[in-house]
Order: sequence, then C-alpha cells, then structure tokens
Amino acid sequence: MKTKLNIQCYIAIGVIIIFLLPMSSWSQDKRIKPPKRKSKITSVDKFVKHSFELYHKVFVYDSLVKAGVEVPAEIEDELMERAEKDVDSLWQEVPDIAEDISDAPFMRQAKATFNLNRSKKALKFCMLSVKAYFMGTEDEEDDN
Repeated sequence: MKTKLNIQCYIAIGVIIIFLLPMSSWSQDKRIKPPKRKSKITSVDKFVKHSFELYHKVFVYDSLVKAGVEVPAEIEDELMERAEKDVDSLWQEVPDIAEDISDAPFMRQAKATFNLNRSKKALKFCMLSVKAYFMGTEDEEDDN
C-alpha cells in the first residue's frame, strides 16, 4: 500500500516538473506574454485574462505533444474541461467589450486595444493548435 502511495507521489512530482520546465525549446519559439498593464476596462481585462488562461493550457498541451511526451488521458480530459470553461467565460465577456471601450477615455481605449491585440494573437495560436490536433493535418487524412 505504501509503495503504491510512493509511486503516485513520484508520478505527481513528475507531472509538475514537466509543466515547470523551461518551454523555450518547445513548439513556439517565443511564448506570448500577457499584457503587463490592465486597461482598467473590466470587460476587456476579464476577456484578456480568460484568453491567456486558455492560451496557457493549449500551449502546455502543444509543448508536451511536440516534445514527444505522452499525455495521460486524465490530464488531457481535465485540460479539455478547463479549456471549455475558459471559452465559455470568453463568450460571456464579448457582448460588453465594444460598448465599454467606446464609453472609456482615449488612453484606456488605447490600452484596451493593445491588450485585445495581444489576446488575439494568443487565441489565434489556440485556434490553429486545436484545429491541428482535432481535425488532423492533410498528411494524416491522406494516410487514412
């Protein structure tokens, strides 16, 4: 019983180490960083926050797959559930963004636009990665 607990502990530590390794050698050359300053427009800041939470999950998964690490099914399922929650959170923020930006002062509009552009890059990476993994590539389709 104790050895089973030790094995589970080692597996958990191994998974944590994998997620904390420097990711400079994996898939994307440079990781997109979230904006340093908030725009002080609540809906935009929430949208950017949820975008980068989703980006982080997709980036980690993409990095593990490209590094050749086999992702356990439990972790993959948990990542998918959390990603679905982040996407739902994004959709809840979208309707308010345009109105909130138009009502804000010019400098806040500029910061909000900058932050939204950063999140757009992160979401584009997410979209391309998810499409590649779930739709497959043309080479995989030709083999079937």
